[in-house]
Amino acid sequence: MGRLSKPTIRDVANMAGVSPATVSYVLAGRSGGSTTRISEPTKERVLLAAKELGYVASIAARGMRRGKTDTVAVAIENMDAPWDRALAQTANRMLPAHGYRVVILLGQEAWRNFMLSGGADGAILGFSTKTEDEKRTILDLAKRGVAQVVVSQFMEPEGFDVLSVDPAPGIADAAAYLAGRHKRIAVIHDAISSPGKPGTMLDLFRAGLEQTGTTLDETLVRASAGSWRRACHEALELLALPDPPTAFFATADLEARCVSGAAMLKGIAVPEHLEIIAVENPQLGQNTELPLATVVPGPTEHLAVDLLLARLKGEAPEAGLRIPVPWTLHHRRGVHEALQSPISAGV
Repeated sequence: MGRLSKPTIRDVANMAGVSPATVSYVLAGRSGGSTTRISEPTKERVLLAAKELGYVASIAARGMRRGKTDTVAVAIENMDAPWDRALAQTANRMLPAHGYRVVILLGQEAWRNFMLSGGADGAILGFSTKTEDEKRTILDLAKRGVAQVVVSQFMEPEGFDVLSVDPAPGIADAAAYLAGRHKRIAVIHDAISSPGKPGTMLDLFRAGLEQTGTTLDETLVRASAGSWRRACHEALELLALPDPPTAFFATADLEARCVSGAAMLKGIAVPEHLEIIAVENPQLGQNTELPLATVVPGPTEHLAVDLLLARLKGEAPEAGLRIPVPWTLHHRRGVHEALQSPISAGV
């Protein structure tokens, strides 16, 4: 547009038809001030205007003049979750030794806005279900040459590296373990987590049982649909059967908690008379009050940081790497000791 000087926040505001304050809120990943809320269409207009003008937020302006920001973003969902916390702590410990500041961002909107405004040289995107908007942002950033490491079950590398968290091996181990100890195995799954997508936790568990020559009794399979009330109802109903299950496979935290609670109400000892294996559950597995086995992803935080450093240094393949990270079956301390002998009701 014939401009000699760099665009300002006021230029972005004029193009988007909003106030400079609104631009500031959007680029900072905020939803507005104490009395106003910014709509999604307005956010999109601001981001598009900033992109078209080549505007760089002040947090990154000095770095962009030098060609780099010396900053790495780590995008996670929840600092209370052990995996997320471990990733943030590892990045904070390792990256400063290589000359990088670390910015921890919570939630998809915060990291997208920060990275699209040029806030960091690279990003590690922690394990979560990536939305279509997030996928587009990842591809856009890769085209700009931004170094990225993405932790994902389904994404493929395309100018960025992928740590492919694969639950299949751990779930197969869980299926084989339960099949060797029980005849009545129930499943409560979250049907809304990945509807219709091949390789769901239920599909993987069913396949794991088939590898042992065991067929899953479909009358013992129930869906929670993401509702704790429904999960608890289904667990109680299954435990009230004339021939109740002696083991449960739960695909998420919510289902496992409900099964454990239902067993308590029924006076059934866990794990002595009812075994529960929970998937995708690193936080639950650390809860000493719940005697469960868990299928959890292996530690990936050091690998994620090392991969990002290699890409920042230009040492990674341009197309990107895909590195599988298998999940494993983990018996909490105390559970294993309680299960040294087969459960008489299940064998």
